[in-house]
Amino acid sequence: MRSKRQGTLSKPWFRILLTGFMIMAASTFGSGRSSSEDFAAGLEAYDAGDLQAAHDTWLVLARDDDVQAQVALAGLLASGGPGLSQDLAAAVLWYQRAAAAGDPVAQMNLGEFYARGRGVARDRRRALAWFSLAAEQGRQWAADEGDKLAALMAPADVKAARILAEALRAAP
Repeated sequence: MRSKRQGTLSKPWFRILLTGFMIMAASTFGSGRSSSEDFAAGLEAYDAGDLQAAHDTWLVLARDDDVQAQVALAGLLASGGPGLSQDLAAAVLWYQRAAAAGDPVAQMNLGEFYARGRGVARDRRRALAWFSLAAEQGRQWAADEGDKLAALMAPADVKAARILAEALRAAP
């Protein structure tokens, strides 16, 4: 039986990725604890089923440009769950911030959102652009999804997606 908490955060690969980010985090947070400790506190709340506490913890970090917290918060908002409403529009905003900072998980998820019209208007060009950026960072799933999507698109749209990917890559 599948867990009620489905989505990005419930996948084992995502937990491994989050753990890696926690180890790499070096900045400090106003409480005197490192942001990785604060992120871990949000993860503990999530694991305990207190989605609101996880949300609140990660929101503070995400607003302070913590990319791992932005991705986790976006995943949480995309899936919702007990005590926390799904908010696709907010999930898209947090994925966009993390994707623009170069996070490949955010880029993949944002590509999927655009491909499916989830929380945004369906836009195959944007989807392909984000999939391409994630694929460049070794994300095979993004490469496969991008290939499938490109096969459904007109050559001019594929070219436009490549130009968009270049612009997104170059954006500050």
